[in-house]
Amino acid sequence: MHGKAEKTMSEKIFDVSVVIPVYNMEAYLDRCVKSVLAQTLQNIEIILVDDGGSDRSVTMCDDYAAAYPGKIRVLHKENGGLTSAWKAGSAVAKGRYIGYVDSDDFILPDMYERMFTRIEEENADIACCGLHHIYEDGSHEEWDDQMDFPTDVFEPAALEKEMFPVLINDGSFMGRKLHPNRVTKLVRTSLVQKNLPLCSDEVSIGEDFQFSLCMFLDAKKVVVLKDYFPYYYYMNNSSMTMKYDSHYMEKIKILNKNLLRISKEKGGYDFSTQIWNDFLCLTVLHIKGGIYKKKKAPYKEHKSDMKSICHDPDVLHALKVYNMPQLTIAEKLFLFFMKHHMYLAIFLAVRIYFR
Repeated sequence: MHGKAEKTMSEKIFDVSVVIPVYNMEAYLDRCVKSVLAQTLQNIEIILVDDGGSDRSVTMCDDYAAAYPGKIRVLHKENGGLTSAWKAGSAVAKGRYIGYVDSDDFILPDMYERMFTRIEEENADIACCGLHHIYEDGSHEEWDDQMDFPTDVFEPAALEKEMFPVLINDGSFMGRKLHPNRVTKLVRTSLVQKNLPLCSDEVSIGEDFQFSLCMFLDAKKVVVLKDYFPYYYYMNNSSMTMKYDSHYMEKIKILNKNLLRISKEKGGYDFSTQIWNDFLCLTVLHIKGGIYKKKKAPYKEHKSDMKSICHDPDVLHALKVYNMPQLTIAEKLFLFFMKHHMYLAIFLAVRIYFR
């Protein structure tokens, strides 16, 4: 009888699998898990993926699984980064749909019931909601963020006509109509698992972008829950770093390469120009951020940084092929400075802006 009961439990199909990647988040994990356990949608499973952590969160995961057998599962793995963690959880999910919550965030009790109800009503592959941003140190006001689309239901014709032309870049600076956040999506499990090989573990900046692009390119129908912000995106002090990342360009080049690969392998709509637009925007932000974060560095050091960036083959290509007609005059001028290697002009423009 015991073996039969175990078999029945292992074969249970859930409405939603919630994957929570965990890495050294002992201070926030309990709040996160409790918010998922409080969901009004009852038929869910929670998959905690310990990504080789070294703090108390490792044993906390095991304690949750012991306290909620049949509800919470734990995967322990070697550290491989955020993408490898959510992929590992997704691969073993038993729910009809998969959702994600990062271990320092939390969600409102009705989030998955509302998203599940909507996705079922429309027989859609993806449901999207909004984010509510909060800051641990209270340094910024809380604010809401959602996908900006004119309608809340997209079928194949509307996806290609209305969504795809502006999905990654709408012609403005950082004009992402597609919010890449994995955590604001509820996605059909078969769609996620089919695309896991296309999501590279090497991507460490914008890792959710590859996930969302894969999902939207394969979806037959997408629903958006407008003006609904149940996901609380928690900006803790450790994630709000002012340290200059000297490897940032390498990281966004890896992202850019993989997005281009995904677009090419999927075929159909050509996103290459939008992808290069987005890469160029990230590059501009990196240049500005470097000048701001390294305030005390001499101009010679900044010039060396800018020269390295502006002579990068991928940046040179992006400056040739980008197409963003909605850029402001100041943004166009900044790209002109980059294209013509006018480093002092770039430096002074940024210093004056952040004065």
